[in-house]
Amino acid sequence: MNYKIFLPAILILISCAENEIQSAKKIDTNTYNEHVKISDTIPTFESVQSNFNGRDLILPKGFTYTVLFSEGDDVTREDGKKFPAKGNHDLSVFIPNEEYPNSKGILYISHETKHKDENLGDGGGATIFDIEKINNKWQVIGDYKHVDFSPVGYTNRNCGGSLTPNGTVFTCEEVWGHSTDYLYAEGKGMTDTTWVNGRPYWQNMGYVVEVDPISRKVIKKHYQMGKFVHEDALCTKDGKSVYLSDDMNPAVFFKFETNTPFDYNSGHLYAYQMNDNGRDGNWLLLPNDTTTWINARTVALEHGASMFNRHEWLEEIDGKIYISETGDDDYNLTQSTALGGKITNYATTNLKTEGDDNYNDPYGRILEYDINTKQMTIYLEGGMIDSINCFSSPDCNTSVKIGDKTYLVLSEDIIGTKKGRSGNGENGYYNELYFLDMSIKNPTVKDLMRFAVAPYGSETTGVIFTPDGKSMIMNIQHPNRTNPAPFNKSCTILIEGF
Repeated sequence: MNYKIFLPAILILISCAENEIQSAKKIDTNTYNEHVKISDTIPTFESVQSNFNGRDLILPKGFTYTVLFSEGDDVTREDGKKFPAKGNHDLSVFIPNEEYPNSKGILYISHETKHKDENLGDGGGATIFDIEKINNKWQVIGDYKHVDFSPVGYTNRNCGGSLTPNGTVFTCEEVWGHSTDYLYAEGKGMTDTTWVNGRPYWQNMGYVVEVDPISRKVIKKHYQMGKFVHEDALCTKDGKSVYLSDDMNPAVFFKFETNTPFDYNSGHLYAYQMNDNGRDGNWLLLPNDTTTWINARTVALEHGASMFNRHEWLEEIDGKIYISETGDDDYNLTQSTALGGKITNYATTNLKTEGDDNYNDPYGRILEYDINTKQMTIYLEGGMIDSINCFSSPDCNTSVKIGDKTYLVLSEDIIGTKKGRSGNGENGYYNELYFLDMSIKNPTVKDLMRFAVAPYGSETTGVIFTPDGKSMIMNIQHPNRTNPAPFNKSCTILIEGF
């Protein structure tokens, strides 16, 4: 797969950092777009070759990276004391400076962690810091600042999220545990279980949490958006809806409708049901009570929701949402079907194996959901071309506008090394990052342009662009500890060369 594309520096920021934000102020997309500077030069980007032996980040010729923030760097608490930063960097949000959006801003990084931390709080977390472009080079200004989640009983595994139209950040808890013992993890996990909000501690983990990135204060947990394995949250610009992905098998595609636009404190939760024709669908209204909020997926399946296979990140482009469905090896849906869950048409047609309700989905796909028609179709099917070219397990996704074309930017997080997902399967975990020209009709894996090969053992996530379109911000999560520095630990990097 050898391709070239031409990249002027103009972009559309993803659901993680879509527009200029100000605390407690609605975001004007048109105003933000006026700040984007179109470059006079058009550099080239040539697709790199797969490499399942490297320990560094592989980028196209002419592109370089700078490390902005690493696991273990000193992070300052509100009381001024400094402690080593958490790792597993995931969500990135860039908050442009109102006066100088192309040269100053705040960067919000979430931590998909779940372990004991007496200094920064057990479980998940987030770090915020200022960056500024000085002498044409982005630099970190001042201290890395800690976000204190203790007012809401802490968080666990802060994963993806969204920049709301109100200028706040939604951070998602990707939590599987359904018992306090699981979260306690024999003293290695959530050790402070005294904050229970009147309920068992495990019922307080697994929600969407809202943060004010300007004050660095946590606002609340949104219980009405349901407890499940939250991967991503995408807010519509009209302030009426939040689309929610569920990283579970089976997964349910959820939607939260606000009672009042831009007020996310009250509303109703819905679950998506695909029709038998494998295209049309409708939204099922779920009971608005604590039973539903705490057991959102089970209640949704009991109402006939469709069963998907591990939904990851969401990206809206022109009224359509692109969903990374990462897949799973050899699974069974008998119990979930008995609850009332509905198997999708494409799973029955393409993924079913021998035996009742047995399925295999090693590569995953990108789904396209039309907000207006409620139709859901397969936009790009993952798969293997040859022994070294394979697109599988899509996870983080974003989009960028290049001239008059829009590109999806897709990160892998492979679920296994066999079946062509990491070369011959003998060299461990390698994930790749791709661009896809969305003007291509009925795209296939052959149309993907490989922008990066991640360091051994890691995934790329939290991919966003700076407002001037000349730099990409990306997190390298959970790299193998035997890699040479800087990729022997999680870090946030800035890529230049666009």
